[in-house]
Amino acid sequence: MNFWKRLQWRENAPLALPVVAGQVGHIAASVADSVMVGRLGTIPLAAVSLANSILSVPLVFGIGMAYGLTPLVAQAYGQRRRAKGQQLLKNAVVVNLAAAVLMTLAAYAMAWGAEQTGQDPLVIDAYRDYFFIVSLSYVPFMLFMAGKQYLEGMAQTKIPMRISLIGNSLNIVLNALLIYGWFGFPEWGMAGAGIATLIARIYMAAAMYFFLFNRGFIDLEIWSAARLTVYRVWVLLKLGVPTGLQYIFEVSAFALSAWIIGTYGATALAAHQVAISLASISYMAATGLGAAATIRIGQFLGQRNHAAARQAATSLFGLTVLFMTFTGLLFLFGRGLFPFLYTDDLDVARLAGQLLIVATLFQISDGMQATALGALRGIQDVKMPTVFTFVAYYVVALPLEWVLGTYFAWGAVGVWVALAIGLSIAALAMTWRFYRRLDVLSAR
Repeated sequence: MNFWKRLQWRENAPLALPVVAGQVGHIAASVADSVMVGRLGTIPLAAVSLANSILSVPLVFGIGMAYGLTPLVAQAYGQRRRAKGQQLLKNAVVVNLAAAVLMTLAAYAMAWGAEQTGQDPLVIDAYRDYFFIVSLSYVPFMLFMAGKQYLEGMAQTKIPMRISLIGNSLNIVLNALLIYGWFGFPEWGMAGAGIATLIARIYMAAAMYFFLFNRGFIDLEIWSAARLTVYRVWVLLKLGVPTGLQYIFEVSAFALSAWIIGTYGATALAAHQVAISLASISYMAATGLGAAATIRIGQFLGQRNHAAARQAATSLFGLTVLFMTFTGLLFLFGRGLFPFLYTDDLDVARLAGQLLIVATLFQISDGMQATALGALRGIQDVKMPTVFTFVAYYVVALPLEWVLGTYFAWGAVGVWVALAIGLSIAALAMTWRFYRRLDVLSAR
């Protein structure tokens, strides 16, 4: 009993579990794309891997941008200034729409670059339709994210969870209908997977604003009176851009890793897609714990209760270690089974199993850096964590990937070992930074 009390389970679980469920729902839809498209063959699976490695980079930047709203709303909520939160949301909607346009342009620039890196010509030909359709979903997704982060700042995490779960379930059902042409639907293959994602994200945006305007979370009088201001846009960008860069450095490192692995052949790239889609499930769950840290610490910061903020962060770090230890063991003992959910290719499944062994080793580091980033957002400290992220992935991990993967010929396994080292450096630096900054705030 004392153990769970120290982990503040009763305080953390109601916030974290709905966010975890929603985040896992997002990645489950991506996993479903990989599993269902994987049944079409190794080339389609490798093509989805290439497309998602490109699309994920602007997407996570947009997610990071949206996260900048949460600590501001949490602090306003802790100060009992709900009108300020609604004013911030209106500004965030405009910021997110502008970000969606820039994300689309960035995705196309990256796609052109990827096609110049010696990828398999069959993979290049196969990925284009899926890539184009999913890129259209950035706009509704960013609208959804503005509402989601607003509600999470108010500690209302269940509504975004429900919308996410319904939307991602719709995605999976439409995948089955449009990829394979079940029940008389057109058999569109990879393009069908892209259309399913687009429809699901349009639903999520529409459902979010229906709830906001019809369930009392937005006062129409306050909303109508709210104005776009340079100051509020600047505050959102001041937190959102560095947070977006943190995520883009990490995910772009994984995207560049996919490009490096792609030079080893379609089998290696398909195995990478299998393993990364599985590892992404536990990572997205950890970002849910990070979101809970942002909410609780942001509210305590608004109340100037630094001791409670420390206790909340420590308890969430403990929960992260427990959860990621469990998922690591699951990957270790399931490495001979999980890959066959995606593919019947024995070579792909064997290599994916080897990558899952490496994933076991970096689970705690991956989870800790995600939760620590959430805690740092809660105290609105985003600049130095961005530097730490850049150093961990671009200065250490990526050069080491080439050394281990290509120079020493470890292949995909060498790339993943380098990623594990980068994740560990990031986790240690972020955790140290949080406690250091909290000590400074407490002394003021």
